Amino acid sequence: MYQNTFETLAVETTLTSRQAIKNEKWQEIGKFFLQSYIEQIGKTETVVIGHIKGLIELGDENFIKLSCTSQNQPINSEIITADGSSRAGRLTFNGIVSGVPKDKSIQYFHMALERTCSVFELLTDYRESVHGDSKSDENEAEACPVCHGHHHHHDETCGHQH
Repeated sequence: MYQNTFETLAVETTLTSRQAIKNEKWQEIGKFFLQSYIEQIGKTETVVIGHIKGLIELGDENFIKLSCTSQNQPINSEIITADGSSRAGRLTFNGIVSGVPKDKSIQYFHMALERTCSVFELLTDYRESVHGDSKSDENEAEACPVCHGHHHHHDETCGHQH
């Protein structure tokens, strides 16, 4: 069935600036991020966007809603309070797409987030963890202090680290 081909990605992270950013600039940042993610997943020929949503919470009753349902449509954006500024925005992201494996979707999310942080000089508390990519797992993971990684086969954990 058609609905079964969609993968869901839900991520929450906080974006932080060294100085306060006006709410309208946060809206621009959110749209830039979503557009970057859409460009990344768009490189996959078989991609179908079900719905991609973002919410940036800026503080008491200040938030920005972002939404996209097609690569060929502009990103819908609604800012609740244009006045004000904030040093941090909590981004809640939810992407429902087909034709892109979940590990790739996470990778594209990370790439879009990294690009956004670079362009707008922001920091984030998000750290990528893509399961199933054995090369990045081996390079980034610390060896188990008990078996020193010698008993890890086919991305299975040794059980010593919990």
